[in-house]
Amino acid sequence: MHRLEIDDLRKALDDRANDLQRVEQEKEKVLSEKDIVARTVASLEIDLKRVKRDAEAFGKDLKALKMEKEELEAKSTNENAKAERTKKQAQAQIRVLTEQLNAEKGRLSKAEEQFKTRCSVA
Repeated sequence: MHRLEIDDLRKALDDRANDLQRVEQEKEKVLSEKDIVARTVASLEIDLKRVKRDAEAFGKDLKALKMEKEELEAKSTNENAKAERTKKQAQAQIRVLTEQLNAEKGRLSKAEEQFKTRCSVA
């Protein structure tokens, strides 16, 4: 009878030892996975900081480019307005000169007629 109890106790002890060994193996596995996860998280944090720096630099570049674009657009608008004013001034000057030319042609015609009339009378 004692023999059976001893065998049962040994079997229970062996089962307990096996369970303990399995738990230890699981613990080692979890610790290993925890280390892998920690390294992965650290790597991702480094990548995140790099991406954040890149995004901030991109944002600054984009802002500078927008300002440059606005300046160029304003300059272009000013140049277009100046060109339009110059064109209108030139058109007005052409109109005035055309009117003066026509007036001078009219005076020339009158003078020619007067000259012909005087030549005919003389």
